[in-house]
Amino acid sequence: MSVSSETTTVGRRRVSLKVELQRFRLPPIDSALIIGRRAAIGPTAMAKSLEEMVPHEFERVDVEHPRIQTILVHTAHLRRIPKERLVEVLVQQAEDMIDETEMLHVTLDVSVSISEEFEL
Repeated sequence: MSVSSETTTVGRRRVSLKVELQRFRLPPIDSALIIGRRAAIGPTAMAKSLEEMVPHEFERVDVEHPRIQTILVHTAHLRRIPKERLVEVLVQQAEDMIDETEMLHVTLDVSVSISEEFEL
């Protein structure tokens, strides 16, 4: 459900508000969650809560990075892309956007193309 934006003027300030309401989904994380070193919810607590909600669906990968501590990755993606390569791509893309206190929600669209030739 989406509510159209409402704009009001307060003094010299302009406030624009857009509200989107969606049904809560399990798991609350699509593909991965990148957790900063000083995030409000640490990687152990987040991994445990995910394990309670959806057992065996996510793998915890700790990384060596100044701002990023852990990446929780949906195991389905790890069947298609080697863990080391996927983590490398996620860290590379997130490192300029993440603060050590943040968590970034990641949605991946993975497609695999296969071409095979053989003689009849």
